[in-house]
Amino acid sequence: MRWFVVVNRWPAWLRWPFKSLALATAVLLVCFPDVPRLVRHVQRWTDPNRLIAPDAEVLQPWADELRPQLTDDLPPQAALKTIEHFVYDHLPYEWDWKNWSNADYIPTVEEALARGREDCDGRAVVAASLLSRLGYPATLVTDFSHVWVRTEFGDTMSPGQRVAVVATERGIALRLTELAQLPHALGYGVSVFYLHRELIIVLAAWLVLLRPRRRWWRNLLALALLLAALVLVRAGGGWQEPNVALEWLGLFSLAAAFAAASGWRQRGGAFAPSAMDVGSRTDAVRFQAGTIASDEG
Repeated sequence: MRWFVVVNRWPAWLRWPFKSLALATAVLLVCFPDVPRLVRHVQRWTDPNRLIAPDAEVLQPWADELRPQLTDDLPPQAALKTIEHFVYDHLPYEWDWKNWSNADYIPTVEEALARGREDCDGRAVVAASLLSRLGYPATLVTDFSHVWVRTEFGDTMSPGQRVAVVATERGIALRLTELAQLPHALGYGVSVFYLHRELIIVLAAWLVLLRPRRRWWRNLLALALLLAALVLVRAGGGWQEPNVALEWLGLFSLAAAFAAASGWRQRGGAFAPSAMDVGSRTDAVRFQAGTIASDEG
């Protein structure tokens, strides 16, 4: 554990960027252990409409099975509903983690049909491809936590209430006014992810906040607040009935954990450095003094 003590003796301007990078790396590896697949996922989300493949050969059997049901006198909205139910029946729901060993992944049509199961984004890609093949041009839309399909005749694949990102011919268009949905999207993601992996992230965050020579109760308080944040966000992040108040309380608890573990404390109305920071600065002054003495020698 010598490295841990050494890192915590670094000056704040160097210590915190290093710790932030370490925590980000831990979160990335816990949620997306298959890094090459994560890279493909990010690349595809720069222009998700490119995944819509109406001419994919794997869709031929499905299209042949659907065409007899799409009669000339069938209203477009009824056709959308028919194709929606068809995709749901032929492509059962499965979480991305079980399918792709990553927290999220948007597949191609071929990948989705090869797996035989998908979550909302894979189903939306397949549905949009089928719709386009059968004469209903389609695009993809999302609200940060769910992906569905948009056509000139209406939305399908369980459309959400508010659109945050629209895939256009030029790529994706982000509606900045919908960024307020991000806390709920985060809450939903936390609520459905594996608890044991989230506990690993909590432990990593606590190790980042942990400081030697700090009063033990401050370290335990930071851990308790981190765990409370996880519990609150998981409880509030339901898809059908989200509890926004619990999600925001969870975020507040997270901020409180960082405040409790901060190297600064209030004294006399002003903020003063903790003993650890004073020690770090003293070590730095001694190092500089020693360097100057060596130069003069």
